Order: sequence, then structure tokens, then C-alpha cells
Amino acid sequence: MAVLPPDPVFCLKSDMGYVHSLCFADNEENFSKTLYAATESGFVYVWDLDTNRLKWKQMLGTSIQVIHSIGNDLITQEKMGSIKRWAVNESEFILVHEYTCYGGYCRSLLMQNNVLVIPQEQSKLEALSITNMEKVQTFLPENNNLGNAMCLQKVELDKTIYILAGYETGDVLLWNFSSGTLCGHIKLRECITSLTFDPITCRGICGNSTNVLQVFTINKSFQITLKCEITVSNEGCNVVKIRPDRKIFVAGSWNGFLRVFSWKSLRPLAVLTEHKKPVTDVQFSPLPVKQWGGNIMAASGGDGIISLWYLYN
Repeated sequence: MAVLPPDPVFCLKSDMGYVHSLCFADNEENFSKTLYAATESGFVYVWDLDTNRLKWKQMLGTSIQVIHSIGNDLITQEKMGSIKRWAVNESEFILVHEYTCYGGYCRSLLMQNNVLVIPQEQSKLEALSITNMEKVQTFLPENNNLGNAMCLQKVELDKTIYILAGYETGDVLLWNFSSGTLCGHIKLRECITSLTFDPITCRGICGNSTNVLQVFTINKSFQITLKCEITVSNEGCNVVKIRPDRKIFVAGSWNGFLRVFSWKSLRPLAVLTEHKKPVTDVQFSPLPVKQWGGNIMAASGGDGIISLWYLYN
């Protein structure tokens, strides 16, 4: 008998509408208690994971594509290019800094040293200091006809930090973060939408507008090689994420399906069908959630629902 896919442990529902981005609070100890959700309407919703109730919501802009939590602050990035840093004061967000980038759908990348990598025009990237929103590094491709940057990923190789960027043309570029030097390149399928990378196995995976996920590796010479492809039944993947324990990875599809795979064997484990519109983000809690007795996965969708999952732990 076939094993039925697991059900979500809970679904958070309100008047959120289209949810673009999720993040767990960065400043909590022992347990993850707070989940932030950024929406197309410009509201950020603050969810209490102890009670599964909405704590509060606040209008912070328009069409917020991504939200980051850093200490007691939040970073929001809007589709039109506004990047804002907010201080969290009890039940209110207070604007601290603002910066304007190129805009679009590419989500900024938060680095551990208080630096934010953002997309700019002509296929280039910039790194900003979060403290004062000043530019600290620029990443220039040799070819500025790659279209827009679509996704960014931090990569650590031999204790050195790099940035992977996927472009509309299907090009994937690897930069040394400190020097801004271009180190590696590969051409994959067009319209890359997401990518993720495992520094232990030096293996990553890309999602795109087709029904094929592409697995690649990076060697010590920075050569990026396509290793294999995984074909699924539906076209379009908005997000791919490897769980921090490297046991599974998840692909969130345009049709609302969450596909769960073994990261070691790449074997499909489950298809989760809770969402009825595109899956927009997947995040794993950095700490256990007390109510569920372990770390959870949160997924958001265009249907205005956030599903919470306790999978294969």
C-alpha cells in the first residue's frame, strides 16, 4: 500500500492575500516563537507560533518581495526597489534606514556580517552595509546582457565566502564575496527562479520555469558542472530549499505542490498538496517550535495560507 503524504501540523490563515516571503525571528533563544510574513499588499504579519495566532500586522510598503530578520530589526525589499531597515519596538515597526535598488523579483541575500547583497541594473549586484546602507562591494559580470538577476545564494568553499547568482538567460555566476572577482560560470536552462547549495557535498540545485530541476556541483577549481536533472510533472518552480540537516530538499511549484526529495539520493519522498496557488517561499525554523516538539518547515503561497510542517525528523 502506498504511504500517504503527511498533513501539515497547522495552517495560519488571516486576510493576508498573496504572501511573498517568510522569515523566523532571528533573536530568540531555545525555541522559535515568531514568524514574519511579507505580502503583496505591503503588510507584514507577525505570527505567534506558541498560540498560532496573529500578534499584529503593519503596512510597511508595497509588494514586499522578501523579508529578513537580523537581531531586533527587520529588512524589507519591495518590488519597485525600496529596501528598508526597521526597528522592532514591542508591537510596532519603526523605519531606521532606506535605500533604493533596481527592483524586480530577485530577493536580496542577507549575509552573516551585516551585509545585504542586492540586484542592480545591467545584471550587476551590489553589497550594502546594513548599518548605514552604504555600498561596500560591486559584482560585475563580464557580459551585461544576462537579463535580470533572479536568485542569489551564499556559498562557502574552503572557508571562503562566495555568491551564486542565477539570471534570466540561464547563466549561473560565482563571485568571490570579498574581492568581487568572478570565479565560475555555467549555462543552465533559461528563466532560473531559485537555487540552493550544500557546502558539505559542494552540490546545488536550480529551479526554473520548466518541469526540470537541475543538480550541479562546484569543484575546488570553481568549475561548475551539471550533474543530473530531475523531471517533475508540472512546469514552474518558485523555490528550492535544502533543510539544514541535509536530509531533504523541497521544491515549491507554480501549481501549489510542495515536492519533498531525499537530498542524498534525490529520490522523491512526498508531494504535499495543501496550497492551491503557487508556493512562494519555504523556510525552516532555526530552533524547535515548542508546540510541535521540534524544528518545522513553513511554506507560503499565493492563496494567502502559511502551512506548517513537521517532516521526516
